Amino acid sequence: METRDSAWSVHPTYAQIQAVLDTLNAGVLVRTVAGQILFANDRMLHWVGYAPEELDGQHVRILVADELQDQVDDELQEIHSGDERLRISIMKRKDGRTLPVVFCPKLLQRDGETVAVVAVVMDLGEVQTARRLDSTADTGLTGSLSRIAGELQALSLFAGSASVGQVRWDHPDIALITPREREILGELLAGRRVPAIAKALFISPHTVRNHLKSMYRKLDVPDQAALIERIKSLAA
Repeated sequence: METRDSAWSVHPTYAQIQAVLDTLNAGVLVRTVAGQILFANDRMLHWVGYAPEELDGQHVRILVADELQDQVDDELQEIHSGDERLRISIMKRKDGRTLPVVFCPKLLQRDGETVAVVAVVMDLGEVQTARRLDSTADTGLTGSLSRIAGELQALSLFAGSASVGQVRWDHPDIALITPREREILGELLAGRRVPAIAKALFISPHTVRNHLKSMYRKLDVPDQAALIERIKSLAA
């Protein structure tokens, strides 16, 4: 039997790993134990709207939604104690808008001492709207994320642009609008066209149009203009 020094026959380069993460629509954030940001990949930078030099050395608080700021210290302490479970959070962009995310922290240790923390971050809207392999399963990670996403939705924590911040997402007329569709609505109400929305959300223009058509059906409107007027009419 052939033996190897390593159990793996393929040793991916950083560029290959980066390409896979981008394909998965995942961000990567590396920080010190004290919380200072050391690195963010291109996907993360695009999500939050910062340049690398603007985040370098900044505390991770800069990326946490205002309503969660009082939880940051306790969260960091839990992670440093070895709690590497998946977490749900609300990430704040440079322009003030927010994005619900799932992140998985991993402690990087050297000689038994933690030297940095790496977090792989995914858009919660993408996770929740992904096709389930087993439509009958309602337990485990998929079920938990769906349940938590529902709770966030009920608390109106999903945020798009400031233009739709006062929309009653619990209104029966728009109860079926998904988190991803709400994000597209936020971009649409901010004045962006389909190509720009697709680029900002890392999806194809075809996917954006499909989401728009879905909203047209749900709200019984014929086009984008009517959709915008309908949403604005539901603002508090």
